[in-house]
Amino acid sequence: MSYSKNEIIESISSLEQLILYRDFTKNDLLAKIKTQLLVQGSEDKFSFSQIINELVEFNEKLGLKGDIFKNYLKGIFINDQNSFSLTAEKNTIAKNSSLYQLAYNDIEVIRQVLKINFSDLIKAFNLKNYSFLASYQAQTINNKNLKMYNYIFDNQSKLEDCLKNINNFYQKFGTALLNQSSAFYWKNSALKLVKNPDKIRFEQIIAYQKQQDKLINNTKSFLNDKKAHNVLLYGDSGTGKSSSVKALLNEFQDQGLRLIEINSSQIKELSEIMEYLSQRGLYFIIFMDDLSFEEFETDYKDLKAIMEGGIESKPDNVLFYATSNRRHLVREKWQDRKSEVHKNDILNEKLSLAERFGLTLMYNNPDQEKYLKIVREIAAQEDIDIEASLLEDKALKWSKWHNGRSGRTARQFIDQLLKLK
Repeated sequence: MSYSKNEIIESISSLEQLILYRDFTKNDLLAKIKTQLLVQGSEDKFSFSQIINELVEFNEKLGLKGDIFKNYLKGIFINDQNSFSLTAEKNTIAKNSSLYQLAYNDIEVIRQVLKINFSDLIKAFNLKNYSFLASYQAQTINNKNLKMYNYIFDNQSKLEDCLKNINNFYQKFGTALLNQSSAFYWKNSALKLVKNPDKIRFEQIIAYQKQQDKLINNTKSFLNDKKAHNVLLYGDSGTGKSSSVKALLNEFQDQGLRLIEINSSQIKELSEIMEYLSQRGLYFIIFMDDLSFEEFETDYKDLKAIMEGGIESKPDNVLFYATSNRRHLVREKWQDRKSEVHKNDILNEKLSLAERFGLTLMYNNPDQEKYLKIVREIAAQEDIDIEASLLEDKALKWSKWHNGRSGRTARQFIDQLLKLK
């Protein structure tokens, strides 16, 4: 089925009926298409070139392929945050609810607009030279985005099936900002996305299998709505504590896991963060890297209060994962141990924060044998062809001159070899 110029105008105009998905009515590009079709004249080719430019830039930025106009329309839909999308992110919407009926009416209209092909626009503007863009292919395909964009409005003939699929989409990928990345940070009372999250995988973190297994199993329980613990990963620098948390994200982001990194200065904002996350679906790890407190700092009390479930407790879809070089996160003063007066109270208060992490994982620097094992495995991953004895000899010398034996030192040594290839 193809659409004529008048049918395209009528279809885009029908978007004004939308109640929930109002982003369609505010979209400048759709308004531009409608205006140009209504007032076609001598500048049509120039105007349509601007429209094509915006469509191409959108598809290239997201790494998509297929009909560039349909992809653009899906993008408006996916990023429209409204009462239905936010509720569907957390729950399956009941068919007898008013919200379901409103969404039903909106999506019926949107589905009709999505029947417009880019080739229909080409015919409407009488520009045959751009027909190849009807099946666009971005220079670099983003498989995550492609999977997300292919998830909705495809292969559902019944409107009820389409709505069910959309509800599942929101629970799987989230709405608006939450489907644009898997990693975030908090700034100026708002969630901000990390555009290029670390892509590290567990197979790249060598020699800490027991710790990884416990971390993975705890996170799986969390994602399956079972009992799960806040986690403290502590130990020597460069052993893969932070990398292990980031690897979780790459393992489970398709199951709704999201990571929000905060620093210790933002602990006083945790109440605000918890309030925001309690209104969202998906699953969130609040990640605090290199967490520790000096004896004069008191922010740890705010963190402890939220973790232990006071008046302002954390939502069920939130866990705290922290890394530290210390097992006990608050530094003790010698006076705390010397003074007999209130000695136990002071020490217990300072040690109690670490106890709020139900799972504690220790990452020690590897011994020589384990260090060399890490070096060999990273070298194999990077296809470095060098005699084993020579590799090990160089690796040991490197560790003596560069911060001792650790996974990070091994990685830096291999990176240096790669530079010299």
